[in-house]
Amino acid sequence: MQNNVINASLSTQNLTFRPSGTPALFEVIVNNDSDRFANFQIEITAAGETRNPEYRWYKLEPEVAAAKPPGSSTTFQVFVFNTPIPGFVGTVNLTVKIFSPQLGQERRLLLRLKIEADTQPALLSVELPVREFQVYPRNTVDIPVRVRNLGQQTVNVTLRFTGVDSAWLVSSAERRFSLDPGGQTEAIFQCQPLSVIQAPSDIYPFIIEAIASSGYPASTEGNLEVLPVGFVEFTTTQNSQIIPQKRSWLPNWKADTASFELLFRNASNLVQEINVKLQGRDWRRCTFKTVPTTANLNLGETTKLILDIKTKRPWLGIGKTLFLEAKSELSDQRLGSTDPATQNLELKVLPILPLWLQLVILILILALLALLLRPEPIMHTRSVNSVGFSGTSLSVVSGSDDCTLRLWNINGDRLEPASITYDGQPVACGRQHKPQGLLAITDDAVEVARFIPLENDRVAVGLDNGVIELRDVPTGRKRNELQDQQDPKAKGDRVFDLVFTKNSLDLFSGYGSGKVRLWSRPSTNDDFQPEPKVIDLQTQQQLSGFQVRALTLSPDDRILVMAGNFKRFLLWQWNQSQIKIQIKGLAVQKLEKLDPRTGREDYIWGLAFVPNSSEKILATSDSAGYITIWNLNRCQTLPNPQNQIAELNCPTLDRWSASKMSVRSLAFNEDGRLLVSSGDDGRVMMWYLTPEHKLDKIKAATGEIIYQSTKKINTIDLKTINQRNAIVSGGEDFRVKLDSQPIK
Repeated sequence: MQNNVINASLSTQNLTFRPSGTPALFEVIVNNDSDRFANFQIEITAAGETRNPEYRWYKLEPEVAAAKPPGSSTTFQVFVFNTPIPGFVGTVNLTVKIFSPQLGQERRLLLRLKIEADTQPALLSVELPVREFQVYPRNTVDIPVRVRNLGQQTVNVTLRFTGVDSAWLVSSAERRFSLDPGGQTEAIFQCQPLSVIQAPSDIYPFIIEAIASSGYPASTEGNLEVLPVGFVEFTTTQNSQIIPQKRSWLPNWKADTASFELLFRNASNLVQEINVKLQGRDWRRCTFKTVPTTANLNLGETTKLILDIKTKRPWLGIGKTLFLEAKSELSDQRLGSTDPATQNLELKVLPILPLWLQLVILILILALLALLLRPEPIMHTRSVNSVGFSGTSLSVVSGSDDCTLRLWNINGDRLEPASITYDGQPVACGRQHKPQGLLAITDDAVEVARFIPLENDRVAVGLDNGVIELRDVPTGRKRNELQDQQDPKAKGDRVFDLVFTKNSLDLFSGYGSGKVRLWSRPSTNDDFQPEPKVIDLQTQQQLSGFQVRALTLSPDDRILVMAGNFKRFLLWQWNQSQIKIQIKGLAVQKLEKLDPRTGREDYIWGLAFVPNSSEKILATSDSAGYITIWNLNRCQTLPNPQNQIAELNCPTLDRWSASKMSVRSLAFNEDGRLLVSSGDDGRVMMWYLTPEHKLDKIKAATGEIIYQSTKKINTIDLKTINQRNAIVSGGEDFRVKLDSQPIK
């Protein structure tokens, strides 16, 4: 059983202290008679003492002793430097409490302290319960102050308030009273700043000083903040001007400036600097300057600022009115803006040429326009997301954000709307569409459209709402609709890509949720089964936010490649006979060694296999603008025991920068010697490759520009037609364009 004992003693039992003299000292010796390490603390109280955390009358050294072993001792020195009871003269009992947190015990000792009379001048204490005060002009604020007599004699006290204008004080700046020993009183000074003009907004430091009739003065400091109030009035002498101010029958091309006089009146207690900016509906057609550049506005003042507005006058027309706003900006915005914040200005600008000369020019322009007017081309009304040739290479289908499918016929080197007309009302996504060549109107924006191989009389359409529509060509009739009814989250899961096997019996679809679904049918005469097989890549990769943006099948249909964000693509060696998808057939290739930018917004956008090749040569394009050529036959599987999906190390045959922006789509020609790309730089590029599937730097190391647009090109497809490379593209210029290049 442990013996936890505190043994303590005092160096003296009686102590004398005089407030004006040196501190009185005694020692407390504490012995650790326990069987464990322990540290000790001391607390001293005086009989009749009123505890005040801000009033200290003794000091310990040390404050807390370090833990010491059994049998050791600790000595505390106690310095008494003030009276425990202010104003008291006589003998008071002190209780010394020694305790240890480790031992859970305490010991109390008693000491008699004799306090002698103080022969020194009186000592006062002055304090503010609150040091920061706020007030508006003409309002009153009470400033309380507490005064305490720390001496042993009654004193007469003069309390004086200084630091602010005496006119702000409601009554006298002085208070007089007497204080008994240890006594305390509270006085209140009322402060009322004058008018807005006479009380600028600022922080005013003040001092309250207490002076004893026989003693040392004491003081305390505080701050009085005068809060901002009032407003700055903003007016103009004239809101409308004309350029030129004097009309003439002859051209006057030099007059191009009008001046507005702006007035500002300061009715606040803030000194301001004012700048003026020009805004409004037509501000971009003008330049301006102010004289002076910045207006200084003191309290109660009115100042004038000239706003010169310069604009380019047209040579033709009957004149135009520019609607402008002069907006003021205050250097000190604590009161907000001026009143009002802006002034509406009208500037009527007359043309340089007189009307008779304009009529002659107008006749010439109308004649020229009659020659230039052409019928508007048929096109989509929003961004084109998918284009594709039919298997017969006679037509092209396109899908767009405008919720339409369009069918195009190939006529030599030109692409023409198919000779079909939409039977219903051609309104999709809230917009009117031209019915010629309009194959179908879908329920949502079209992300991808693919012809079904072999048949070529149907297209599969992937929509933003997660639905896959199968439609007849050229009637546009909906034959079937695919959506995973077993997955409650399938609705609204965007379909980003589709790919068919060559026998058209299996359809893969990729989604924004990171899922890939396999839809199958027994024969080409049957519909696809409504219950797909599903791969959930977000769960199986343990990578939240992964999206399947691109899909492609190897030439032998045995390897499905899936790509998306985080700069990675996955390979699945699938088998149609599998009843359930096997995860062990999945493997992932990461691009971290090639490019460290592999975040959520870093994508592999484009995938393309060299057709009719047993080597399984794959091209990828990404958001950094790179094209990479891979040989999938030479991929090595890396050991990865922590994840279900194996990691690959596939060798790159070549890699080059195709753009400084995202490259979104890729397509090979039939022999794999030509690769076409498109992307956010608006270019359709043709890249020549060597027999080893590397970039042919002799023919064109930087590629050949086939088409340049000012908008992004989202999608391309490539076919060889009549010994020419036919390239169809679509993008954010809403156009579907065909380019035909001779085979080199």
